[in-house]
Amino acid sequence: MIRKVDNHFVCSESHLLLEPAIAELINQALQTIVKKLHSEADKLNRLDAVSGDGDTGTVFSRAADTIALDLANGKLILDCPSSLFRRLGLIAESRMGGTCGASKIVYKQNHYIDIYIF
Repeated sequence: MIRKVDNHFVCSESHLLLEPAIAELINQALQTIVKKLHSEADKLNRLDAVSGDGDTGTVFSRAADTIALDLANGKLILDCPSSLFRRLGLIAESRMGGTCGASKIVYKQNHYIDIYIF
């Protein structure tokens, strides 16, 4: 399946499409996550400062900004899980960077597999 998103073509190996009501629930969940990441940024930075460089809240907030922008611009294809998780992984990699970004990509990919095997 190939879909055009913002002058880019997204190719998906999966033909799994979600119903509009489920896509809306995903939209609401992502918006809630974005708000929570913003509101908890300072707390996450303090927790990270104990054993790290103290920037976890900042990098999560940066990723949240991109997710919010992509939601507003329709770049997240909410009814197509493979495209959605691919885009979220790219956001984590490009906006979070470092070990944090890489580990979130692995988590998202494994989480996606866990969800859709059942």
